[in-house]
Amino acid sequence: MRDSGQRPRTVSRRTFGGLAASAAATAGLTACGGGSGGGDSGPAHLRFTWWGSDARHEYTQEIIKAFNAENPDVVVEGEFTEWSGYWDRLATTTAANDSPDIIQMDAAYLKSYADRGALLDLSKEDGLDTGGISDGDLALGESDGGLYAIVQGVVPHAIVTNTQILEAAGVPLPDDKTWTWEEYARLGKAVTDAGLPDVYGIQTEGVQGPPMENWAMQMGETLFTEDGGVGLNPDTLASFWEYHLGLAASGAGTPVTLTIERNPTSSALDQSGTATNTVAFAPWWSTQLTALAKASGQPLVLLRPPAQSPGGDPGLYYKASMYWAVSSRTEHPEAAVRFINYLSTADAVADLMLTERGIPANPAFRERIVDKLSDTDRAALEYVNSIEDVVNPAPPIPPVGGSSSGEIMTRIGSDVLFGRQSPDAAAQAFVDDLTGQIESA
Repeated sequence: MRDSGQRPRTVSRRTFGGLAASAAATAGLTACGGGSGGGDSGPAHLRFTWWGSDARHEYTQEIIKAFNAENPDVVVEGEFTEWSGYWDRLATTTAANDSPDIIQMDAAYLKSYADRGALLDLSKEDGLDTGGISDGDLALGESDGGLYAIVQGVVPHAIVTNTQILEAAGVPLPDDKTWTWEEYARLGKAVTDAGLPDVYGIQTEGVQGPPMENWAMQMGETLFTEDGGVGLNPDTLASFWEYHLGLAASGAGTPVTLTIERNPTSSALDQSGTATNTVAFAPWWSTQLTALAKASGQPLVLLRPPAQSPGGDPGLYYKASMYWAVSSRTEHPEAAVRFINYLSTADAVADLMLTERGIPANPAFRERIVDKLSDTDRAALEYVNSIEDVVNPAPPIPPVGGSSSGEIMTRIGSDVLFGRQSPDAAAQAFVDDLTGQIESA
């Protein structure tokens, strides 16, 4: 699921500049004007946009059809595309005052759209039904005191582990409630040293954001602060890079050339070390287990990330896999909220969506679908439920300009892995570059 496993790319400032001007010109016009069409007579026409695969498009169209049948006074029409062009298209239509009414939203862009007045504050709308979603999960859609999106699914990080490789290497499955980064490195080295053809213990990281966020959270830090600044201490980031350089140097982890080749922001999932059965341990979003297991053909399990000390904080949090938001320019806010209620609470939605958009945030959805899931999807759901006692509050969503963090991490992290910058210098450069992106956005 691309939206859970890859970092968003940055929408150009020129495009967002148009968005900012548009939002400023239309502030307060949340229920009038706009490009949704329709009027006082006939059904309310709503445009609904999302990104995703062909399979997602197909079942989402079925959801729309079911909603339209139950709500004859509303006509929802779907607009969908692949991830690669979604954000440029959305920014362009929003800047032109022609935004779709209902928007599938990502955490990286939520604040950018909310703070520029492009999204409806759902907390001010009557009739919103969140279906028992917890306050903590609802807070994932908040910005500056308003509720601008409803989380549909959540996803935590995990270490996807190939038990067949461990067995072949004579390495025991670790206790993920007590293991540490030191033990992780030791187990990885044992797998590599077992001499299985083309197999390494650990997929070395250094260019991917989510594992770094777990590492930082274990240190009590988050990438961004509540007031929109950079919260990451350069020393923390430097220690993350130093650790992964050590994995590569010792042989516990993959060589840096493979690390770069398998960067999930630029390579296909089925080309990864996990999918090709050439690493025993690798960090992934937990809901990617099914796709990885299908590609691998071998037994894979989800483990909590190692901690800094035995039994310590694994640095986990529930990331919003995606949200539903409403354009502030919609002509039909009541109908749009009704459709979001349907997406959040209807049995038909649970049955069609299952876990494809993340583990449902609505607990009733989880109960309804558990017996309908494949073994791997059920394992992902059970993993989410099993870590409820250790998850941290979600970190602040990226501020405007913060969506560039993944791009900067990949660029500077590559310099570190290839020895072009020291971890200390690179960590300071990362914080400085990201701070500059935020301040100039």
